[in-house]
Amino acid sequence: MAENTERCIIIGGGISGLTAAFHLLKANMDVTLIESAPSVGGYMQTDHREGFLLEKGPFNVIVRDPAFQELLESLSENLEVVKADRIAHKRYLYRHNRIIAVPTNPVSMALTPLLSVSGKARTLAGLAFSRGPRGECTLNDFASRRLGQEFSDTVFSAIISGILAGDIDKLSLNACFPTIAACDREMGSPLFYGLRKALAAMKNKNNKPKRRWRGLVSVDKGLGVISDSIAGMLSENLYTGCTANSITRSGGTYEVSCDIQGEKRVFSSNRLLLATPVSVTASLLSSLAPVASETLRQVESASLTVINLAYRKNEITHPLDGFGFLVPRNEPGYPLMGILWADSAFPHHAPEGYRLLRVFIGGVRTPNVIDISDGELLKIATDSVRETLGATGEPFLAEVCPHPQAIPQYHLGHLEKIKTVKDATASLHGLRLAGNYLEGVSVNDCIRLAKKAALEIIEEAEQ
Repeated sequence: MAENTERCIIIGGGISGLTAAFHLLKANMDVTLIESAPSVGGYMQTDHREGFLLEKGPFNVIVRDPAFQELLESLSENLEVVKADRIAHKRYLYRHNRIIAVPTNPVSMALTPLLSVSGKARTLAGLAFSRGPRGECTLNDFASRRLGQEFSDTVFSAIISGILAGDIDKLSLNACFPTIAACDREMGSPLFYGLRKALAAMKNKNNKPKRRWRGLVSVDKGLGVISDSIAGMLSENLYTGCTANSITRSGGTYEVSCDIQGEKRVFSSNRLLLATPVSVTASLLSSLAPVASETLRQVESASLTVINLAYRKNEITHPLDGFGFLVPRNEPGYPLMGILWADSAFPHHAPEGYRLLRVFIGGVRTPNVIDISDGELLKIATDSVRETLGATGEPFLAEVCPHPQAIPQYHLGHLEKIKTVKDATASLHGLRLAGNYLEGVSVNDCIRLAKKAALEIIEEAEQ
């Protein structure tokens, strides 16, 4: 027998579902949030152990979107935003068994050992002038056309691995970076286009809304506090350990059949928001919108594992003077995606006398990472830290955080897939979708789209 009808049911307790819940609650709507995991937050969760702040997923964000700034300001009683140390501006790549600084201007590009003489010449020439696009293209098509294949293989592939964990030969420029795609259509000279845009921005700086936080930021008690703070607002209307198995619709009412600790339960409402991973969304839509379901099943996702490693300060010989390093695709023998130096960017992440490293394994480099045992992953991670950063001892603390199917891959044709999904669900009154498979994988994108979905629900309820 169904429970009493709720004003809105949200399935999924990651940052998308929680953001939507925040805005619905703010509008005085009743909300029931269902999450299959034991706790909310999705990939944005934080552990505190022996003075260390251990992020299970992202450990920093850039507050680009006004919706994100609004959310942080609204939660300011529970958290304090912390700016990254200036040293975090320095980034490195792993190349030829060395950790090499990423060039940040034409002069450092001309001197960098990351590229050959011909590679540097091609990149510098591309900065002065390079060709425009020919329809939809992959990220590799874009970077190699503009700055040369060597730059794409060495620098660009590493950056994309750190953001999307994907294959630049498959990822779509239009879907992954629509703003860059628009610039690509306009510019002949990347260098002069950038200068022109910078001058225009300086001229119009007083007309733009001011951003309170610029650059990399974190939260004093960890990004997981954002999730926990919103979860606290839901009180008894939050159901964790609750798996949604199926959704049916009758007479405009959605009925969500769930398992809660082995017991069956049905939640009913005429408004429903799915903020679940793409594979789960595909499954839940199978009877409601079979075309949308089948289309979403075609969206691949990359898995990765984050490993937090703490060392005593005197046991790391590298100065760790920067944000960390990433690994390009033309280093196929190296097992990691990269290592970030958490306490260099945010000193409060580690107690005095210790260093905290965040090792990333998976993505296109190690697609089967979820099948590798924690013990083997720890050995891979610690061996790599020893070889590249000069660790002389064993880690004081280690935490393995697996994230299966975490990052949807926006391959060529992704925008058409999402349009098909939206068209196929448009007739389902009261249903909204949110998540990192739609229009951006970043925290900013998830928060922006979740707010938009929530406002649409509110507007619909007021009609």
